[in-house]
Amino acid sequence: MLGALLRAARSPLSTGWRPRALLRPAEAWGRACGPRGLRPIPAAGCCCWRCGVAPEPPGFFCPSCQALQPPDRRLDYFQLLGLPRRFPLDPGRLREAHRRLQRALHPDNFGRSSEVERRYSELQSALLNEAFAALLRPLSRGLYLLALELPDEPPAGAEAEAEADPALLGAVLELNERLAEAESQADVRRVAASVEARLRQLEEKVALAFEQGRPRDARPLLRRMKYWNSIGDRVKERLLPR
Repeated sequence: MLGALLRAARSPLSTGWRPRALLRPAEAWGRACGPRGLRPIPAAGCCCWRCGVAPEPPGFFCPSCQALQPPDRRLDYFQLLGLPRRFPLDPGRLREAHRRLQRALHPDNFGRSSEVERRYSELQSALLNEAFAALLRPLSRGLYLLALELPDEPPAGAEAEAEADPALLGAVLELNERLAEAESQADVRRVAASVEARLRQLEEKVALAFEQGRPRDARPLLRRMKYWNSIGDRVKERLLPR
């Protein structure tokens, strides 16, 4: 049981988001996703592929000819969605930003456009979905923000299993046993309430660490969030109608 919890907490899947590239996400698209048989994706800060005018970030469309542009490799996920780079984030605002940009950039809008723009719309739309998934949940958002703030340090959760807090593991195991022994939905909901309370406390501490310019202090907090997130996902599965 302990080994399973450790593996789940350390897995990228426990965040609900699998990063294509943890830092500078659009760089991966620029390297790997240039349109086949077409010109390569221009470098960040380059001019419009059609008319030569230099777009301003986020630069989805050329200000002169209105041609759709490739993903801007200079932008992080927050900048891409036009959101402040901080841990506290209004989910409603995130969803609205994602919907607004998808309405403009979705491939369905470019069915009659050039092959270049059709391919760029696929890249832009996919990157928007990846950014949305990364920023939606507090844990994946915190891990992404930590990587942006500390680009030269290993990602949170890469520490050895031996460094895990015994008290934390004991608390997680206790709730996991309560979940396994739960005989009714009411029992499961009580476990869910305990997990949600722990996660709220950790989210408040993570937010404070980032806001006060102490990103390294967020690292152990995010590691704890991984464990609670893992059991939280198990609780949600138990609450699903069968």
